[in-house]
Amino acid sequence: MALRMAEINNQTLIMKLQHHIAASIIISGLLHAVFKSWTITTASFVSGIFIDLDHIIDYVITHGRRFDAKHFFRYFNNSECKKAIFILHGWEWLFILAAAAKLTGWNPLLTGVLIGFAQHLMLDQIFNKTSLLAYFFFWRWKHEFNHKVCMNEKQK
Repeated sequence: MALRMAEINNQTLIMKLQHHIAASIIISGLLHAVFKSWTITTASFVSGIFIDLDHIIDYVITHGRRFDAKHFFRYFNNSECKKAIFILHGWEWLFILAAAAKLTGWNPLLTGVLIGFAQHLMLDQIFNKTSLLAYFFFWRWKHEFNHKVCMNEKQK
């Protein structure tokens, strides 16, 4: 099943929440078919979606505690944000999760989180048309989380 991506400004394809939900359902279903583990299945599904909770932090930093769901989605879908903190969106965390999973003998909970986290980052990296470095947290930090610098479209 191919994921249909949202088009913005006739140029940029982005992953939206519904795409991450669909991908997480598919990946988690496959994991359950292979491992027969509800722990891996559930952890993968939840982490594949809820990594995006870090967007709420960025929104609150910009707009304060007043939260408007319609404005929140418009703010990110229309690339209105000025900062790209996205604290959970970093390949560095994936390496830490992989090491933790390996050190615990591939604990089903950690393994599921690792898989969900990895598929989310991979899909964002592919479909959000950013530079290869955009999903390294410390690289964004180095650039003061400036959204225009950090999340610029790939050069053609």
